Amino acid sequence: MPIDKSWIDSPLQSAHYQQGLRSFIAMCERVLPNHNEVRCPCSKCKCSGLTTITKMKLHLGRMVFWKDYIKWDYHGEKSRPAVVEVEVDNVVPQEGMENVIEDIRGERMEEDTDRNLEMSGGESNGVDDDFEDIIKDVESELYPGCTKFSSLDFLAKLMNLKETSHWTNTSFDGLLKLLQESMPIGNKIPPTHYVVKKKFKKIGLDYEMIDACVNDCALFWKEHESLQNCPVCNESRWVDKDTKGTKVARKVLRYFPLTPRLRRLYCLRHTAKDMIWHSTGRSEDGTMRHPVDGSSWQDFDRKYPNFAMEPRNISDDIQTFSVQDLAATQ
Repeated sequence: MPIDKSWIDSPLQSAHYQQGLRSFIAMCERVLPNHNEVRCPCSKCKCSGLTTITKMKLHLGRMVFWKDYIKWDYHGEKSRPAVVEVEVDNVVPQEGMENVIEDIRGERMEEDTDRNLEMSGGESNGVDDDFEDIIKDVESELYPGCTKFSSLDFLAKLMNLKETSHWTNTSFDGLLKLLQESMPIGNKIPPTHYVVKKKFKKIGLDYEMIDACVNDCALFWKEHESLQNCPVCNESRWVDKDTKGTKVARKVLRYFPLTPRLRRLYCLRHTAKDMIWHSTGRSEDGTMRHPVDGSSWQDFDRKYPNFAMEPRNISDDIQTFSVQDLAATQ
């Protein structure tokens, strides 16, 4: 019996839409094995990233159904074929950045949904244009006919090589130029390291630049942000304090904010499981395989049961803090 989909064209508040939505949610609850890992087909999410059935129901009650989602194969209309990872003629299935970008896209949509609903009037075109460019790079071949790498996946591997091998920006620019000239016409190799950095900056996790004293006495931050000289040694903050143009700091600290990085670790599927391993991977036979199986960790859990019962508590890191600091967070 075919599934009735006529309701998705009805107004959100109509009885027809609401009845169809209830039937759709009931079908999902019946056929989807994991109610915490479903794709939301609202006009904002467009089946990108994973969420819960409860949140999906909330989204569909506030935003229209994605009209381009015709075959509901993510929601039980048909079984999706299993992905078999094999090599054929040395063609390796593309993974890497595809999963990373999908996870990040889901994270961004979740952050933006409530913020944008009022401005969009219940309709949305998805994530911002910059991030859409990244998604296109994930889906684009490195050069016409290339099936082994997407443009973004290749650049991610290349940037990793640069950092681990300590290549200079100049040498990296030379390599990009050589690759650009040697690959087939129509390749997606950027011209410079600067362009590659701008591309990956769109993914997020940027750093903040904070001016510092040349002698490492203090940071020009918070109450010292407007100072022109170090509050400790009185050294000038600037290379040339009398310049008429933009002043250049003598020393700069690059600060990597912790909160968005922890959020990203829990967002990405290949790290999220590791982040709660101390909760899911404890020894059951009395053998100590990890500090979580030791008496110190267990004493800590007994002292702070509310903290310990949250599997995302990052216990292995948080235990380095003082007990007083932790108690203040309870």
